[in-house]
Amino acid sequence: MKSTKSIKLNIIWHRRLGLSVFLVLIFLAISGFALNHSPALKLNKISLSNSWLLSWYGFEKPAINGFKLADKWLYQDGNSQLFLDQKAVAPCSTPLLSGVKHGDALYALCADSLLILTENGQLIESFSQLDGLPINAQAITAVEGSLYLITDTAPLAFNPDSLALTPEPKVYQTLLAPQLTLTPIPNSLEQQLENSGPSISLETVILDLHSGRFFGQFGVLVIDIVGLLICILSITGLMAWINRLRQIKQ
Repeated sequence: MKSTKSIKLNIIWHRRLGLSVFLVLIFLAISGFALNHSPALKLNKISLSNSWLLSWYGFEKPAINGFKLADKWLYQDGNSQLFLDQKAVAPCSTPLLSGVKHGDALYALCADSLLILTENGQLIESFSQLDGLPINAQAITAVEGSLYLITDTAPLAFNPDSLALTPEPKVYQTLLAPQLTLTPIPNSLEQQLENSGPSISLETVILDLHSGRFFGQFGVLVIDIVGLLICILSITGLMAWINRLRQIKQ
């Protein structure tokens, strides 16, 4: 009698454990299959840039600001690339400090260089710190037909033909400041850059879900418990099979 009760109890708990981990087992099987065939499925090449997902992983999409030069926008995409409207025009070390249009040329002051471009975005000249660009350069702007490079000490007149810099202490920085404000770029341009910002590969997300790390320590603990329940499920299944064989023999 005791043997019959223990067999029934074993089967009951086997069924309960099976039902409790059923959905998790299906997910683990599917995600494990996907990870095993990740190169063929190219999961590592599928990038996800959903704002909620990036926030969950601790990434924040930076607001993209730029300078409006006449009817064009000069800005960075966050990956050291300078854009003119929707066109990538040149490498530009972050941050983009300032931009200005003067004559038929555009000027972009990056962290370590001054880029001179045509109105269509073709690179004419790159004036770096090795060429004489001051390390403390903060902005470039145009006032009354002349170009000025602003440093933390005094403005410098800039000659785009000879790349010469001449101190101009009489030019007040307060007159130049209003031209140096970064402005958020239009939504239409920002939407074009959705795939150029930070992203998470689909392979990483599936791997973190498979291991439980997606939900932090709590998720890892849940997967550990599921693994333990699977072990118990295997034992109770084996016991049910052995008891079934015994019943057949009897």
